[in-house]
Amino acid sequence: MKEKSISNFRKKAKRTDKIAKGIISLGGFGVILSISAILLFLFYESFPLSFSASITEYLGWNASTKKVLLAGIDRYNEIEYLLDENGKVEFYRIKDQKIFQTDSIILAENEKIISADKGSLNDEIFAVGTNTGRIITAQIKMTPFYSRDERVIKASFAVKAIYSTTDSSTLPEPIYKIQYSKNEEASEYWAWLNNRNELRLRIYDADEEKFYNYNITDQLGNSKTSNFTISTQGDHLIAGTEGGELFWFDLSDIEDVQLKSNWRSSKNTITSLAFLIGDNSLVVGDAKGFLQLWFPVRSSNNEFRFKKIHDFRKHKNEITDIIVSPRNRTFLSIDSAGELHLNYSTTSNTEIEFKPFEYAIKTAAFSPKSDALILLDSKNRVGQFIVDNEHPEVSFETLFGKAWYEGYETPEFVWQSTGGSDEFEPKFSLIPLIFGTLKGTLYAMLFSIPLAILAAIYVSQFAPKKFARIIKPTIEIMAALPSVVIGFLAGLYFSPLFEKHLVTIFIAFIALPLFFLLSVFCWRLIPEAKRRRLPSGADMLFVIPFLIFSFLVAVLLANTVELFFFSGNISQWLYDTLNIHYDQRNSFVVGFALGFAVIPIIFTISEDALSNVPYSLTSASLALGASPWQTVKKIILPAAAGGIFSAVMLGLGRAIGETMIVLMATGNTPIMNLSPFNGFRAMSANIAVEIPEAPVDGTLYRVLFLTAFLLFVFTFLINGVAALIGDRLRKKYARF
Repeated sequence: MKEKSISNFRKKAKRTDKIAKGIISLGGFGVILSISAILLFLFYESFPLSFSASITEYLGWNASTKKVLLAGIDRYNEIEYLLDENGKVEFYRIKDQKIFQTDSIILAENEKIISADKGSLNDEIFAVGTNTGRIITAQIKMTPFYSRDERVIKASFAVKAIYSTTDSSTLPEPIYKIQYSKNEEASEYWAWLNNRNELRLRIYDADEEKFYNYNITDQLGNSKTSNFTISTQGDHLIAGTEGGELFWFDLSDIEDVQLKSNWRSSKNTITSLAFLIGDNSLVVGDAKGFLQLWFPVRSSNNEFRFKKIHDFRKHKNEITDIIVSPRNRTFLSIDSAGELHLNYSTTSNTEIEFKPFEYAIKTAAFSPKSDALILLDSKNRVGQFIVDNEHPEVSFETLFGKAWYEGYETPEFVWQSTGGSDEFEPKFSLIPLIFGTLKGTLYAMLFSIPLAILAAIYVSQFAPKKFARIIKPTIEIMAALPSVVIGFLAGLYFSPLFEKHLVTIFIAFIALPLFFLLSVFCWRLIPEAKRRRLPSGADMLFVIPFLIFSFLVAVLLANTVELFFFSGNISQWLYDTLNIHYDQRNSFVVGFALGFAVIPIIFTISEDALSNVPYSLTSASLALGASPWQTVKKIILPAAAGGIFSAVMLGLGRAIGETMIVLMATGNTPIMNLSPFNGFRAMSANIAVEIPEAPVDGTLYRVLFLTAFLLFVFTFLINGVAALIGDRLRKKYARF
């Protein structure tokens, strides 16, 4: 009976063990699965950044008009208009390709439109030039109306102004090419090339309600104009010549138009010019198919000069037109054979090459949202194409390499996700964020590692047991202090305090170790027989007055030292002498605050590793005549090195992943400067700062997920290495 009960007990114990093992295994697999799921989700959300652009044909039909010069589409991609050489404007309903409205520009007998140009990236206002020398400015509006939850686009057409470049006593001057721009202040600019190859300019000043007329041909010298363009705000006019030269005219002072500079862009005839959104970047195409991007860069004499920044993929034929996106720095280059390249200026990538039709492209236009494209060939074949290019700003080079942004003198690593206008050029370099994360971690570890490890050595090997039982739990409780509290104190209290007493802190950093060594020297002067009779912990009490005195010395000497060495103001001296700007919330403050968050982790694990060194090793060392410090240095530290390294690695992972302290205690400026007196922006803080501004599925949204993915990988690897070393350490000492 007894044997049966024992057998039942054993079976029950085995059953219980199996159940416990299953539950524990399930929990372990659950943790692994959760971590893997988080990693995969972050990767899934950031993976669309790698998608390439695509253009697919949505609709195609034959237009009834002949020789179309201008086309456009509404923001909802429902209505399209075509303008032909006879001034006829036809509005098509795209879903059924039917004409639902017709308007026209009234022309004289035998008068035809031979050139046309839109005057705005956002509005359908345009100017046309005729073979009789007339310039006609008109506007099309496509306004949405809602009735019974149904959207209806209503189109309207109106001629705004008519100007004749010649009078009745002279022969007509056909306008072979025209450029038109209307800026936000309602000022208007017309530039045209007539049959005598004269480049003329007409400006309307909306403030003064006056017109200004110029013939700028003489300023081109003997060069023959082949193409020209006006910036959307009317500040610049660029003229290209058959010899490959570019002439830059400054139109900012409309009463005095001046040639600002000229330079050679190509060996071939300039056949196409266009300013991208923002009016800084100029795209230049030539007769041999070369495509370049230029924008003004500040020179050594503090003047802006156009500089070639990028070369794009070459066309096989002459570039006939450049179509600019109204939403970003995407542009379409078209050659004489009908081949199109979709390019993005910041990345210098040619994202797509395609030939939609058999014949040459005569007219093209982006939709207002740049998600559609209207193309029309020389045989009046119309095609509407869907453009899928959600993240053109992102490439490996822009994320992890230097990019040359508008307004910068050289290529740089820059993070600046948003700006004050739609013309802003997004900058998504992750290098400043990675640098900031490592910089904050570096200063935190420089502060925390010595304090934590030395404290662990003292508490585990030298401190009285009663004192150790108080100190260790106290430091461990520090780990429970919310990081937002530490960040709050660092940002609002310690930052101004450090700025006010910076010299005092520097002197204290020097005086503290000196007076500590002095206290040790004085302690050694006390006869050993008397030291042994003192109670345990007397050595610490003996040191404390020296430490207090070192702080008093720092306070007393601070004003004198600052006045004598730093002209009474160390912050100004740093700027004047070393060109170092002192930010109130800087890396020095972050290192101090973040160090306090890391110290408990390093201290606790290091103290455990030091305390768990087998007593037999310590006893043997002491028995052989080694002093306690020699025993610590030669025996205990090498034996506990693995555990201490694990502690440091875990502290490093904690510092890298910290958010609130680096968010609140720095200026959150994504700069790359190792100076402890400047701020930085860490990856974790960047996510917290930027996430409210990130539209779902937008480029910033995806880049933040990529940042989180990289941060996760960093901390995962660091914690993994720490766990691996800790596991090996346990196996190493398992035999004792």
